[in-house]
Amino acid sequence: MTTSILHLFAPQRAFPVALSAACTLTLLLGCSSTPQSANATGNSVSSVLAAPARITPATVADEVLRADRDFARNAANRPFRDALRAMFRPDVMMPAPPTRVLTGVDAVLGAFATSPDTSARLNWTPIRVGLSSDGAHAYTIGVGTLVRPDGTRGQFKYLSYWIRERDTWRVAAWRRRAVNADVALDSTMLAPHLPERIVTAAVPDASITSMRHDLMAAEQGFSDLAQRIGVGSAFAEMGADDAVNVGPPTLGRFVVGAQAIAASVAGSQPLNAPSTITWKADMALVAPGGDLGITFGVIRPKQPPADNPDAGASFFTIWRKSSRSAPWRYVAE
Repeated sequence: MTTSILHLFAPQRAFPVALSAACTLTLLLGCSSTPQSANATGNSVSSVLAAPARITPATVADEVLRADRDFARNAANRPFRDALRAMFRPDVMMPAPPTRVLTGVDAVLGAFATSPDTSARLNWTPIRVGLSSDGAHAYTIGVGTLVRPDGTRGQFKYLSYWIRERDTWRVAAWRRRAVNADVALDSTMLAPHLPERIVTAAVPDASITSMRHDLMAAEQGFSDLAQRIGVGSAFAEMGADDAVNVGPPTLGRFVVGAQAIAASVAGSQPLNAPSTITWKADMALVAPGGDLGITFGVIRPKQPPADNPDAGASFFTIWRKSSRSAPWRYVAE
């Protein structure tokens, strides 16, 4: 990311108040796994299987973490793209520069065909897990390293969004933020985001569609709020207290907390500085339980440069409700 562009944190809404002419994003993909679980739940399908009484949020969260760690361990013996293919769903999605959201494993892996990392060996470790109340969707964040064939090394932070189907967890969306080689990574575990209990029930397709539209409306509301009170202030208001943002390449840890994220994305500007950008969700995934989801979209400058009228940056944001009646709050960007 060049010094002349907006600081594109997480879903790249973290633009500073002035948008420059060029957008250079480094958005890479990530992981998932195949642990065996006692009860399979669908993804965004019309029904969810009833969970046995012994299934708890903690046991399902452990499954997700084990899946992530298993794929990380197996990645050590596979080239970069092979390691990613093993853990991605066929319909995996990834934001890509400048304003694309790639869909499908071949399209996503094709984005790395010319990357210097394409034959690297990866390793990573999750530091937080979040879970939907039906045990069907989850997310992890973490830190990782890579070794290229020429011996050079890299490191990164990542976000993964998982869907469980037929006893298997696979990644539905992932992105990676490169971290400078001279920065120490922080792998301290963060408290999980877990529901009080796993509750499953039949969910009509119409209900899932309605929940997806509700989440997309929350993303639109986020942008609308930024127009009224400033981007920084909107980040402070719309985030969970312990939300995370991938932060810049100069930081080896995630930015934690809505207030800290707000300060980070505002940079030298006041939190209530007038917004020069807008954004919206073009698509979303929502767990059948209705309390965890992810949005995908594009951030646009209000006044695009004359030589780049389509300027912008694609993003994804992971959202959570602390209860079914609570409002959506972003938890990972």
